[in-house]
Amino acid sequence: MIDLKLRPTPGPVPDARSALESLGEKVSPQTLEDLRLLVSELVTNSVRHAGLQASQTIELKVKLSDDTVRVEVNDQGSGFEPAPRTAQSDVESGWGLYLVSRLSDRWGVTSDGVTRVWFELDRNRP
Repeated sequence: MIDLKLRPTPGPVPDARSALESLGEKVSPQTLEDLRLLVSELVTNSVRHAGLQASQTIELKVKLSDDTVRVEVNDQGSGFEPAPRTAQSDVESGWGLYLVSRLSDRWGVTSDGVTRVWFELDRNRP
């Protein structure tokens, strides 16, 4: 289990990625690569779009079960309606949720005072 609190500054992505290294022998190499990419995207989204104050935090939670890895990135931002881009979009930014939708096995967004973007990966992807 990983439960990490990050500051909403430009620097938390490397910290989030480093925390994932503890999973290296518990998941397949492909799963770890997908985790690194998707966590980087979601933490970056929180930093850029949540409108957090310096005193607030972004929370990264990772939980392993027998079959899956579940990741949550939580913040106290205003929330949003997920609208991932399509492969045909010509916009250069905003691809984080598109990647989550393509690479994860399940994902979603909830907002109840805390915005929670979560995804699950099957644990031992080829």
